Amino acid sequence: MTDAPDDHASSVDIAPKRWLCCHCGGTGVDSYGPTCPHCEGLGFC
Repeated sequence: MTDAPDDHASSVDIAPKRWLCCHCGGTGVDSYGPTCPHCEGLGFC
């Protein structure tokens, strides 16, 4: 009996794609000073 090729397939790590926040420009804060509500202060979406 032979094993199916999928039985030995290894998993591949896929890096998440991050886009610069278009509301704060990647700073994490809006123009008034508080945390950017769109990206929650992370600077990327």
